[in-house]
Amino acid sequence: MGGGPKDAATASAIHDARQNGTLVIAAAGNGNRSPVDFPGSDPLCIAVSALGRKGTFPKGSFSEDAIAAPYSSDSDNFIGAFSNVGPEINLCAPGVGVISTVPGGYAVMDGTSMACPAAVGVAARILAGLPGVLAMTRDQARSDAIAAALLQSAKKLGFPPQMEGNGLPQS
Repeated sequence: MGGGPKDAATASAIHDARQNGTLVIAAAGNGNRSPVDFPGSDPLCIAVSALGRKGTFPKGSFSEDAIAAPYSSDSDNFIGAFSNVGPEINLCAPGVGVISTVPGGYAVMDGTSMACPAAVGVAARILAGLPGVLAMTRDQARSDAIAAALLQSAKKLGFPPQMEGNGLPQS
């Protein structure tokens, strides 16, 4: 199991969600390449690391601090220096220099909590195109089918597996 304490109630909720046809996608955590935090480290979760790309945020911004080796096969892509990594990582998604809503407006943010909703959005788009999966009984087979479709959609970017898992999900 990865970093961060396991919470029995959360683990039970994840198990129940999967048993009832729902896929749980979780942020890997922002511990500067520490082991994947719980709940992302739970084997029933899809854990997401934070992908960044040079040149997509302003020079001199705090997002520059996230740039770190190793780089993908495209040297402009990197996994954020803050992102937790490990064998539990299933996917990577944009999580550096993301414009997000905040009280009173918008702000640029970095984090695996930015990457996670990007992966959820791709999962929703994939699922929308799979009426057979949507029509399945809400059970473990359905959540497994959703996970399989999401993971199979991913494109490897050339990072070590413990940083990108199956890669960047595609819809």
